[in-house]
Amino acid sequence: MQTRYVMPVLGLIRAMSLIALSIAATAANAAALPPHPPLRILIVSDEVNPHGLSDAELSQPGDISAALLALGSGLNLDTAGDAVLEVATDDISLATAALSLPISDPSAYDVVIYFAHRIPSGGSGAAAQEAFVVAVEDFLTAGGGFISFHHGAYRTTGKDSIQEIIGATAMGSVPWNTVEGQNVINVAPGHFVSSNEIEYASSTSYADPLRGVPAGTYDLFNNTPDERYLDFEINPTAGDVTLLFASNYDQSG
Repeated sequence: MQTRYVMPVLGLIRAMSLIALSIAATAANAAALPPHPPLRILIVSDEVNPHGLSDAELSQPGDISAALLALGSGLNLDTAGDAVLEVATDDISLATAALSLPISDPSAYDVVIYFAHRIPSGGSGAAAQEAFVVAVEDFLTAGGGFISFHHGAYRTTGKDSIQEIIGATAMGSVPWNTVEGQNVINVAPGHFVSSNEIEYASSTSYADPLRGVPAGTYDLFNNTPDERYLDFEINPTAGDVTLLFASNYDQSG
């Protein structure tokens, strides 16, 4: 059986909109990643745009694929044309089929990236979603990796089982703040993800004992404008959690 490289889950991030920003920065600055065997990456994605933002202001389906495939991403990708495959949420059965391959198969994927706000549309959408969740569970048991970005963690009808895999839940209003944005605070200094090609302009005192962040001075940068998830919590059933980033905005108490 060939050795497979499993990409680590990038943590449960309160400042979820940092993800698209850090991907873009990585692509632009030529990330330096540890040596790894060729990767095959499967993405499930859809658009959610409650504020009517332009493509320049919003990470859209296709943006993650483009960032991963960009020169300077630092990734060692498989040479096949489908090494990075992005599937629309409504076509999630294609992702389920792709995950049915034994992980030892050279055509199998190493990592699933979940960038889906909703389950597939139509009368069979719930069944298609649950079949995908079962495939993901089997994939993880076999040694695959799973990453959720941004609205992947948002709770909508039918997503409960995938959010148990993600380990976190966002709910409620999601204001688009064009004035203060939010501070992205590095509460895991020295961690590979939080220190790789990210520049911090200032620092602040911060603590979150409920989430295991001791009082201290942490580096930050401000992201304005930004989308704020006012209600984002780690699920009680989540296991080993490393919080990488936090935000200290104060809105409605």
